[in-house]
Amino acid sequence: MTKTFQASRRRILAGAAALAAFGNARAQTLEKIRYLTPFGYIMGFADVMYSQSGGFFAKQGLDVDIQGGRGSAMAVQQISAGNVLISRTGGTDLIKAWVKDPSIVAFGEIYQRDIFHVISNQTKPIKTPADMAGKTIGVVSVGGATENLLDMMLAKSGVPAASVKRESVGNAPAAFEFINQGRIDAYIATNDTVTQLQIDAKPIVAWSTDTVAPCPGQVYITSRKAIMEKPETLAHFLRGVHEALGAMVAAKDLNPILASMTSKYEIFEANRPDKGLLVLKSTIDGVRPPYRDKFASAPAGWRSAYDLMVQAKIIEPVAKPDFFTDAIIKRAFG
Repeated sequence: MTKTFQASRRRILAGAAALAAFGNARAQTLEKIRYLTPFGYIMGFADVMYSQSGGFFAKQGLDVDIQGGRGSAMAVQQISAGNVLISRTGGTDLIKAWVKDPSIVAFGEIYQRDIFHVISNQTKPIKTPADMAGKTIGVVSVGGATENLLDMMLAKSGVPAASVKRESVGNAPAAFEFINQGRIDAYIATNDTVTQLQIDAKPIVAWSTDTVAPCPGQVYITSRKAIMEKPETLAHFLRGVHEALGAMVAAKDLNPILASMTSKYEIFEANRPDKGLLVLKSTIDGVRPPYRDKFASAPAGWRSAYDLMVQAKIIEPVAKPDFFTDAIIKRAFG
């Protein structure tokens, strides 16, 4: 009995050791890549954070180091320098960067409309670009995506750009107080900021910049060199995100998803009383279309954005605009 028990125990231990070795070997075979967010860790980037924390990237053979960026310009620069494989930025940001450096390209759209909204107070609403003439409008950063969108909307509406003052106020609900103080008349911020202001019952008027200046939303970007040399890695990335989005869309209880992400990342909205749950719900609503369409991007949005950026003199015309490739989508999903 004793010998039999010892033999069985040795087999169990040997099996456990083999499983551990297999697990270690599998972990060692994961391909390590680096991803840079446009700015820090916010709930709007749940697409990649949950893909990593929930094990969806690992199922695709990837170990993704997600780093928090400090603006869309940094995202583009780090791709150009080869320091990160993938990042995310707005369609207008990519167009502006592409004109100077066509080695960068978008290969998937994760948000199908621009994430930015014009926010004002109900007591003095700014409802159209025409209402902005002679006013001061807050932007996330001078010279960045939100100021570009402001100039595009003004050009589309025939409002002289010089008639509108700009002030950098960042991207946060707290900037709404600058309106109450009379420092600005409105400001442009992300849909997450709008959601938080609505949750806090602030008297806001908010409308999407896309209603005036249609643009591609948020896109995944990489280098053309990576498209040629690492197409399978990029395809695995899209498959991992797609599976994670499917899990989020289907989830009846989002708390485990929230716990998974916050155990790994210091997410800004997690400091709210609801731990960011309502913002996460809003984020998931926003990713339903790209999940359905498997990150496809409509050419009309790129044409609209490019034409308005030329009209607003943000960029010079180019002979052959070529901002997006669907090669990786086809590789990932057929």
